[in-house]
Amino acid sequence: MRQLTYCHIEMMDAGFELEFDGEELWHVDPNDYTAKQRLPEFAGDWTLDRNLPSLAHYSIGTCFYNIPPCIAGEKNPPESIVPPSTQLYTKSDVKLGVENTLICSVTDFHPPPVNISWTRNGEPVSEQDVSETQYYSNPDFSFRLFSYLNFHPERGDIYTCSVRHRGLERDITRFWEVEVPEDSQEVETAVLVIGILVGFLGFVVGVIIIVMSKMELRAV
Repeated sequence: MRQLTYCHIEMMDAGFELEFDGEELWHVDPNDYTAKQRLPEFAGDWTLDRNLPSLAHYSIGTCFYNIPPCIAGEKNPPESIVPPSTQLYTKSDVKLGVENTLICSVTDFHPPPVNISWTRNGEPVSEQDVSETQYYSNPDFSFRLFSYLNFHPERGDIYTCSVRHRGLERDITRFWEVEVPEDSQEVETAVLVIGILVGFLGFVVGVIIIVMSKMELRAV
C-alpha cells in the first residue's frame, strides 16, 4: 500500500491517493475533499477510512506549505521537467458497432499536470464519453496517467488523442483508425463467387476451343 500526495504551486494543482500494487484504490478530490474509489468492482474488498478526506486535506496543505522553504533552502534549484511518452490502443478486439474503449496512456512525465484531448474525424468528442485516472506515481518520482474514451467503432472513423505538457515544444498527437478484417462469411462468399466465375470462364473457353476445332476440321 502506498500513499501519494503531490502539489504544484505555479499550477495550483494537487492530489492525494492510495495505491496498491501500482493500481489506484482511492483518491480524494481536492476541490471538495470527497473520497472516490477508482475500482468500484472491488468496493467490497476495501473499507474506506473515514479519516481519509481529513488526511488528504492535511497532506495537501502541508505540501503547499513546505514547498517554498524547501526551494529556498536548496537555493532555487531548477525544476526537473520531463516530457511524457504516449500510446493509443483499444481495450479489446475491435468489432464494428460493438462498444469498445480507446486508451491513451501518458507515462514517465514530470511534473503534473498534462492536458489530454480527444477528437473523432477532426471533431471534439463528448466529454461524457471520456474519463481519466488520477496521477499515478512511479518509483523515480515521475508520473503516469490514463485517459479512456468509450466509442462504437464505425468503418473509416479516425480518432486522435493529443497530449499537452510543459516539457513539450508541441502537443503529441496519436492517431487510431477503425480497421476491421472482413467478416469470414463475407470472405467465404467472395471466394465462392470467384470460383463460380472462374469455372464459368473455363467452360466458355472450352466451348470456344471445341467450336474452333470443328471449324478447322470442316475447312480441311
